[in-house]
Amino acid sequence: MSSEAVRWLKRSFGVASTAGFVWLLACEVDLNALGRAFAGVSIPVVLLALGFLAAGYAVRIVRWWWMLRVLEPSLPLGACVWPLLASIAINNVLPLRAGDAFRVLGFRRQLRSPAVRVLGTLVIERILDLGVLVGFLFLGLLGLPDGSYPRDFVVAAASLAGAGIVAILVLPLLVPGRFWEHLPGRRFLAGRRWAEAVSRQGTLLAEALGVVRSPQRLLALLGLSILAWICEGAVFATVAAALQAGAAPLGPWFALATGTLATVLPSTPGYIGTFDYFAAQGLAAQGASPEVSAAFALIVHAVLWAPLTAAGLLYLLVRGVRPRHIMGGVSSDPNGGRAEAPPPSEKPPAAPRTSATTTIRAGAAGEARCER
Repeated sequence: MSSEAVRWLKRSFGVASTAGFVWLLACEVDLNALGRAFAGVSIPVVLLALGFLAAGYAVRIVRWWWMLRVLEPSLPLGACVWPLLASIAINNVLPLRAGDAFRVLGFRRQLRSPAVRVLGTLVIERILDLGVLVGFLFLGLLGLPDGSYPRDFVVAAASLAGAGIVAILVLPLLVPGRFWEHLPGRRFLAGRRWAEAVSRQGTLLAEALGVVRSPQRLLALLGLSILAWICEGAVFATVAAALQAGAAPLGPWFALATGTLATVLPSTPGYIGTFDYFAAQGLAAQGASPEVSAAFALIVHAVLWAPLTAAGLLYLLVRGVRPRHIMGGVSSDPNGGRAEAPPPSEKPPAAPRTSATTTIRAGAAGEARCER
């Protein structure tokens, strides 16, 4: 089966999944009651929720900067702002988590880091976030009456939490740098052209994952992760309070965990349907009515989706990045085609010798002059 057919199948399955969860959500609510629930949300409440959202993403940017600057101490905090926001925006509008790939490949020069190093920091991000979310999930489960959720669900959540904790502890040991450095010298790889490239990229990945080898740094990153999710959970809590949801105090935090963890399920871009259904179910399990739970999930989703998507896409539009650049998997140049020095640890291509000024036309990217 061709790669194009596989992508088509994935997108079709995502659309079907979204349609199914939207239908399940719609079947549980009365539209008139849903409209009344929406009317209970005021502009000041939305602005307060947006403030919590901004605070949470500010913490995420600092967390990512802390990881990158371990290996590139001169990296300024401002260099990490738009790569993170742009990747979130792309994930919200394009399939197959294109934003994550774009963050890895598209900002290497701005971040002064090779792609594999950036990839390593994303892996650490995901593991830290998974651990925090599963923690919120368990807090919510503790507040539920016995039998509210199937035993298999609780066992699966416990297994997920254990896997996340083990991954955080073992990750720096899985790919030690010395293993990759000595890889080309091994007898069965001697003389193979690709051995040096694998060794170089593996060493960079080991360096990135080694960021959490320091217990103090790991605790600091975990603390930032908890703070970031507390800020995002405050968005859920603010909307629930405005709707007078009638749920238990842990209800919005349980909805944060159920809705966010559900985004790993196949869906359309923006996690339409999967997030909404499971966030609504999380609040309803804590005592809210189906209509209020549905309104809660839709409002929270809009608050999380709209401002981040608008900000990220506006940045990409201003910088001249187009969807074909992102989906084509290119190393996009968000700097409008201006040449920059190559990132650390990546060897620049050898410059051709010329005896006169040569003008190279690079399509829509403009003209780049190569002088002697």
